[in-house]
Amino acid sequence: MSVQGSLFMSASCQQLDHTAPPRSGPDKSRHGRPSRRIGLLRRFSRNEDGGVAMLFGLLVIPLTAFVGLAVDFGRVYSIASHNQVALDSAALAAGRVAQVETSDVVNKASAAATTYFNQSKPKDVVISTLEFSPNAAQTQFTVTATSWVRTPFLGALNFLFHQGSDAAAPAGCQGNHYACMKITTTATAELKAGGNGESSLEISMVLDVTGSMSGSAGSGQTKLEALKLAAKDLIDIVVWDDQSGATSKLAIVPFADAVNVGSATLANSVRGNLKTGSCLTSSSPCTSWTWGTPATWYKFTKASGSGSYTYKVSDRCVSERTGTNAYTDVAPSAAADKIGPVYAGTNGTTDCSMVDTSDAEINSIQPLSSDKTMLKRRIDKLDYAGSTAGHIGAAWGWYMLSPNWGSYWSSSSSIPQPYGTDKLKKIMILMTDGDYNTQFCKGARAKDSYNALINCNGTNGSSNTQAATLCTNMKASPNNVEIFTIGFMVSSSAKTRLQACATDSSHYYDASSGDALRAAFRDIALKISTLRLTQ
Repeated sequence: MSVQGSLFMSASCQQLDHTAPPRSGPDKSRHGRPSRRIGLLRRFSRNEDGGVAMLFGLLVIPLTAFVGLAVDFGRVYSIASHNQVALDSAALAAGRVAQVETSDVVNKASAAATTYFNQSKPKDVVISTLEFSPNAAQTQFTVTATSWVRTPFLGALNFLFHQGSDAAAPAGCQGNHYACMKITTTATAELKAGGNGESSLEISMVLDVTGSMSGSAGSGQTKLEALKLAAKDLIDIVVWDDQSGATSKLAIVPFADAVNVGSATLANSVRGNLKTGSCLTSSSPCTSWTWGTPATWYKFTKASGSGSYTYKVSDRCVSERTGTNAYTDVAPSAAADKIGPVYAGTNGTTDCSMVDTSDAEINSIQPLSSDKTMLKRRIDKLDYAGSTAGHIGAAWGWYMLSPNWGSYWSSSSSIPQPYGTDKLKKIMILMTDGDYNTQFCKGARAKDSYNALINCNGTNGSSNTQAATLCTNMKASPNNVEIFTIGFMVSSSAKTRLQACATDSSHYYDASSGDALRAAFRDIALKISTLRLTQ
């Protein structure tokens, strides 16, 4: 209380002096007031009552401690900020490694993160340690740094108050004369597509589901089973949950000897109604038609040999386009622009390459969507049958990305954005396990096709030639579609064809096993994903 009393009395004296009546004589207030204040300070400093000196003595230690703590915490804050910058660089370095490496990804990413952190970390620390943690899909990399910063003023307080050191602290922080503060910093880099103001993605996956996909991919898997795993991996990576900023959407185009558009309504829109007639024979392909209803039965005489077979007309499958727009993405309007029909399924219970028609989702196209659950369900329903018309698959992969085809999709979210949209990538991924061997003439498999049905060659030439032209036009400006191709246990000629279709040599993948196929899809997914910090 004495300290408080002395302080109060001193303050009272200052107040009394300050409010005393002015002296008589000339007014010297402008210059006199500072002099009087200085005098007060001098008298205050000569005060011998002891209260002020005692107060000063008592305050010196806490004031010094507060100043020292401010210095210590300022250093800690500065080092923590520096640590965060270094850690962000480390996490991004790990992500960049994951985008380009295909083997031993975790170890290589961890090494890159450690190198970047050690190069950038603050030097004024006792010790820094780094922990690296990837997720199971190796698309998210969390890096945590623990740094110990020496705090000398805290050390002095430890000494004064006989406090021990943190038992977990490193040796340089032990003892009463030392104290350290632990800083834990975390950064997470994630490979994701779309969202958060990054580039939007529109991707079409064109997938071979021909009969040869029933073959072995090694490790007890069929090729189709391996494809399903690989395609779902890609969906998980490139289709991001948050579509509030930029978007990432994916379309699916299964193909065999034709493409199943999913419904007779859509098929009729793009190709016109089916034509009736039983005049497709080995000697006289049809030249005149009448309009009819879908699912009519017709007899097709084989192009060579004897005998004939009866087939169900496909009400939902389409073949190649002919005419001047055969190799463009112009929307079909006039009769000359229409997509070709398929007048030959395989038997009475199935159509379009022996696919069960009781479920419309089996092997049918799926326009652009960001619904990962639905997209993966469509992948799970893929089935194999038929020969290989790769050009038809490539054409529909393009149509899925073309703004010219937007009016054909029932959902507005499936409509592709215009070519040249800022921060938008249009990408096609084409996977096949064989040579293209099927083309059409007047809606039936042509004479120069595998398992030919009619005595005329393909109207547009071979499937290989048609596919090559489509790839070239797709990549050209203003379309600028980026193309990745994957050959799954294919011949050397098929490799050459796929390499030519791809954007460049780095966009072609040669998969010799199911594991290699999965690695190829993952690598493509990471290349087209956006690398960003999420924490």
